Amino acid sequence: MSRRIAFLAAEFSAQWDKSYDDLPANKQEETDEVVMALLKSQPTHGMRVKPIQPDKHYHEARISSGDRVVYRVQEGACRFVDIVPHDLIDKYGRKSKVRG
Repeated sequence: MSRRIAFLAAEFSAQWDKSYDDLPANKQEETDEVVMALLKSQPTHGMRVKPIQPDKHYHEARISSGDRVVYRVQEGACRFVDIVPHDLIDKYGRKSKVRG
């Protein structure tokens, strides 16, 4: 008998939708893999999931060497906030600067 995987509910912000739509098809596929792993609560080591400093309000997961998924898990749901280049991840370091 196979184990059933419990998925988190998913919520996507308007900023996420815009960032996702701007990605080329191959990057969208890579992002989809990261999203599914996070929804299954089974991130891989290569995703390097960690809180964004200093406030740790949001988390980041690595899509590739340059891109990150910004998200937050709260009340059984994974809220996907944005997809940003690694160099811009700091803008999500303090919750007062960004809504999501």
